[in-house]
Amino acid sequence: MIQNPSNNLVKYNKDNPKLKVAIVRSNYYQDLTSSLEKACRNHLIISGVKENNITTYEVPGSWEIPLIVKKIAAAKKFDSIVAFGIIIKGETYHFEILANECARALMNISLEFSMPVTFEILATYSLEQAKKRVSGKYNKGIEAAKSLLDTIKVLSKI
Repeated sequence: MIQNPSNNLVKYNKDNPKLKVAIVRSNYYQDLTSSLEKACRNHLIISGVKENNITTYEVPGSWEIPLIVKKIAAAKKFDSIVAFGIIIKGETYHFEILANECARALMNISLEFSMPVTFEILATYSLEQAKKRVSGKYNKGIEAAKSLLDTIKVLSKI
């Protein structure tokens, strides 16, 4: 089961208001990452997470996300973390470095702290691709919330 900061076991269900979620969002492409956050937050709330149990931390870019996620995980004040960023391929290798290292770091943090860290740092080949993934019913923010809640359900059975 997932433990909350007060060491009470938290078993997620639709009516459980104890789940605490941290969102770490990059301000680079802020209009896009804000759309991801809003969709995620809305889905969490309609799924029974109390609005005041969702806290957002803003960082300059995707590169800064893993450090903040690690500090949040180490503080043990949240049950789970969602990471939102946008990385768009340019003409250099920079895109691959950012996307690969962010993914690796966040997976390591999730495993190190046995905490769900939902990865929605979108690595796309164009701004148009990114825009498609942050709007409408295919908004990856909704997908992040669903993934997080499903992972917590599975963990609660272990």
